[in-house]
Amino acid sequence: MVSVMRGALMTSPLTKGLFSKAIVQSGGGRGNLMGERRLHEDLPNVPLSETLGVALAKKNGIEDTDATALAKLRDGRYRGIWATVLNVVIKSRRIVRHFALQKQFRPLTVAFTRYAGGSGIKHISGSIMRSTKFMTTGLYGLILSGCVAGAFPAMAQEAAPAAPPAQDATQNTAAKPDDTPTTTVTVEGKKAQNKIDRQVYDNTKDIDSQTGTAADALNKVPSVNVDPTGNVTLRGNSNVQVYVDGKPSVMMQGDNRAGALQSMSSGDIDSIEVMTNPGAAFSSEGSGGIINLVMRKNRKPGTSGAINANVGDGRYNASLNGARNTGKYTISGGLNVRHDERPSRGGSVMENLDTDGNTLFRTDQSGQSEGKNDSVSANAGLDYNLGEKDTIGTQIAWSRREMDNDSQDTYATYDGAGAFQRGYTRASHNTGPRDDFSFDLNWNHMGAQPGESLKTDLRFGRSTGNMTTDATNLNSDGTTDQDRRVTQSDFHNAVFSVDYVRPFGEAQMTTGIQINQDNNSFHNDATGNNAAFLRNDFAYEQLLSAAYITWQQPIGEKWTVQGGLRAEALKLDTENFGNPDITTDDTASHIDYTKVSPSAFATYALNDSTKLRFSYSHRLRRPQAQDLNPFRTYRDELNYSQGNPDLKPEETDSFEAGYEKSGKFNYQIRAYYRQTEHSITDYSTYLPVTDPNDTPVLLTTKRNFGGTKSGGLEANLDGKLTEKLSLRVNGNLAYTQFNGAVQTRDTEATTLSGRISFDYTATPKDRFQLSYFGRGKQLTGQGYTGPFGFGNFSYRHQATPKAALVVTVQDPFHTAKFTTVVDTDQIHSESSRSLQGTVLMVGLSYTLGGAGGSKDGENRWEGRRGPGGWGGPPGGGPM
Repeated sequence: MVSVMRGALMTSPLTKGLFSKAIVQSGGGRGNLMGERRLHEDLPNVPLSETLGVALAKKNGIEDTDATALAKLRDGRYRGIWATVLNVVIKSRRIVRHFALQKQFRPLTVAFTRYAGGSGIKHISGSIMRSTKFMTTGLYGLILSGCVAGAFPAMAQEAAPAAPPAQDATQNTAAKPDDTPTTTVTVEGKKAQNKIDRQVYDNTKDIDSQTGTAADALNKVPSVNVDPTGNVTLRGNSNVQVYVDGKPSVMMQGDNRAGALQSMSSGDIDSIEVMTNPGAAFSSEGSGGIINLVMRKNRKPGTSGAINANVGDGRYNASLNGARNTGKYTISGGLNVRHDERPSRGGSVMENLDTDGNTLFRTDQSGQSEGKNDSVSANAGLDYNLGEKDTIGTQIAWSRREMDNDSQDTYATYDGAGAFQRGYTRASHNTGPRDDFSFDLNWNHMGAQPGESLKTDLRFGRSTGNMTTDATNLNSDGTTDQDRRVTQSDFHNAVFSVDYVRPFGEAQMTTGIQINQDNNSFHNDATGNNAAFLRNDFAYEQLLSAAYITWQQPIGEKWTVQGGLRAEALKLDTENFGNPDITTDDTASHIDYTKVSPSAFATYALNDSTKLRFSYSHRLRRPQAQDLNPFRTYRDELNYSQGNPDLKPEETDSFEAGYEKSGKFNYQIRAYYRQTEHSITDYSTYLPVTDPNDTPVLLTTKRNFGGTKSGGLEANLDGKLTEKLSLRVNGNLAYTQFNGAVQTRDTEATTLSGRISFDYTATPKDRFQLSYFGRGKQLTGQGYTGPFGFGNFSYRHQATPKAALVVTVQDPFHTAKFTTVVDTDQIHSESSRSLQGTVLMVGLSYTLGGAGGSKDGENRWEGRRGPGGWGGPPGGGPM
């Protein structure tokens, strides 16, 4: 950001009159964007910003300062200027301006300086904070014209003068010692950190973002955790929806999500939006909230690209991305490859208990596994500006993931007295190729009124996979057994949505519809002991139709409120085809219901830097496809699974209140409470045996129980300890209580979790980051998970403006070990698993092309990116 020298023109709530109104209604002035100067202070020979704005209005025939006059100014001649200023060079009163015409961009701070010769004023600089939904207010035209063209007619003109002609800004003209000095615009992007219904976290700030996966990126977001198996939790709640660019994705559904997050490149993610209480514009699915991955998109003119390559202990990844933005159209594409090896060790002890709590038998297990995951993906996109108000875009993407895992486990079974009964060693080989394909088409229209927009989006996705497990058991008596399990799945998803935004004075209405259709099928086949009875085919077709409306309204100068209502109608048909080899009847079911989910938000500004935040939403958790499959599925000879077609959806009422303050240190404190009915949880029991010498089989299914009450206190802090050292801290103290017929003996618990990160800038070219995450005991429906911790260290050296070296050390303290305890009246088990340990990665990032020079350490690449369907239409969903 260009330093403010003498005289300042900045957006601030302190600005008065017409100029102030234009700024505030344009989304600027929401806080102290720059703290060096206040607008209401006089400087010699520098008029107040109010004077500049009124002068500009009068020059355009507007004498009043009321709302009507403001509307005239906003809808007037400057309405069409929505440019990001790249260079403003004023030499001898000659103005050369270069505008990057781009309508769709995220909040951006634009600083510009100008020289006014002979007036005693050396520099005037301004700062503008913009918001996408107020793109047509003409604030750029107001500020630029008021400062450079309209307010000082003796110093500047509305256009470059005819003589002498304006020179090309790129021309190399050396200035004489007495020449007028030249000033250059600095453009600096800034991600919004808060919106009324979500928190936004900038993924690009992490220096190892090009090295890791999406799971690694999520693990750096406050209160979000992704465990080593790919399961996502938000404040300890695993019922979380993961969106891509504001919409559901077939790659993020069910068991497919874990593999997708562990193969997606973190470098493809621009920011991560966390909605613990999503508004009505988003699906009510997910009692834990929604995590939205906003993918990188091209905003810069010209041709740009990037090459990234990383290699480490058993891992490597590489990507090539490029884009061409002419202003009229943007074409982009990318190719990504990734290889990960994840060895681990683990063990467990499981006891079957009688009604008095005595051990009937015990099974001990220990083993190790060597997992390999390979993925390759490609994507291409085209965005085209039909005119000043219309943009269309299309994207196509494909990815393939292959899992190859070898494991060897030793089992030993003992009776209640501890006498050995049976032992065997099980060697298994798992393979699981999966192909994902997606196609997106969107059209965005800017309406006649400032801030009015219509967005339509159509997405198709398909994901097919085949998971095969071949296992051989070497028994202690010298005999061998073999079994095979095959699960084939085919997911089809189509989403059509229309979102309309219209301002009404200071208020804003958002409304829309969304139609989501899923057509999924599963084929389960198994051979081995008793496996012939566990073959079936299951089909699942769901149509979810939704409509919503929200209204956002400022009340006075302090309050902003938003209310919303969403109605969702579900039609679900399932069909199960039993095993034709045995007398098993086919089954079918039909579910049809409508749910209405309200939401409410409010913020109260205590002052420019402090606010209170309140929110409420009603959330749902619908059973997944396999959760409804009534037939038993073979895992291995000691474990079966079975769905429950009678499952009801969970319903949650979620409340939050928070306090936020910005300044040298930014911090937020939030209290939250959730009450859930018809909670869905796992339920495990041993099947009866006919022969006392046989080992019982454990059957795991799903059940509804009474409900859950949970709450907690979350705190976030970030800021600079010194000029070179920054700190980010997150902590969450949560309480959970189960009510009703739950299996676990522990019905309530308190959990403390947190994350701390240090960022040290040793030199302008060298940065270090150290972070650590820790989580305490968390309840499940059958027991709890034990404490877990994980660390990460990164170093980045900017060798040249285009080339950077990144070194990452994952799990430097070797603490990535997690435990699970099942503790019910019938079962007590403890299992643990340790990961690979410390992993060293070394990477190189190189930027290609670009629309101009880069600052040292700045990556010019901003192209649309995302492997295999991660990329989507511009925007992060309904705003």
